[in-house]
Amino acid sequence: MDMRSPTLLVIEASSDQALLFAAAARRARAGLAVHTAADGLEGIAYLAGLPPFDDRRAHPVPELILLDPILTDVDGFEVLSWIRDRAPELDIPVVVLTASPSIRDTKRFQALGAREVHRKPDDPAELNQLVRSIVDRWIRAGEMIGAHIWAMG
Repeated sequence: MDMRSPTLLVIEASSDQALLFAAAARRARAGLAVHTAADGLEGIAYLAGLPPFDDRRAHPVPELILLDPILTDVDGFEVLSWIRDRAPELDIPVVVLTASPSIRDTKRFQALGAREVHRKPDDPAELNQLVRSIVDRWIRAGEMIGAHIWAMG
């Protein structure tokens, strides 16, 4: 069993949104390590373990990715394509959180490997509930218990 805390990677262009997602995820699962990437290139660099993310103890491979499709430089579709084409062995669940999911975009995200696509709620309580349900679904409680026991010595 991996004894480190499970990790969530939030790839989100808006620093305010990234902070909200990270806070909601930490409330959902105490001890969850949350890392953020401000754009698609930074997200890919994190996943590839490229500098400045090459220290896997400090920047571990995440168990879950929350992805905003509207990113600077490389968009969410390109990030998903990169994960599918260059890092399929990682098998990381990717959940897309978008301001306005269209049926066409949702199908495209799913074809590229997204496990879920959700509309970003405007209401903070709804956002907390959505992030909690995503974290609960994709990060098993046993991983958190094992990490907690390991941390306690």
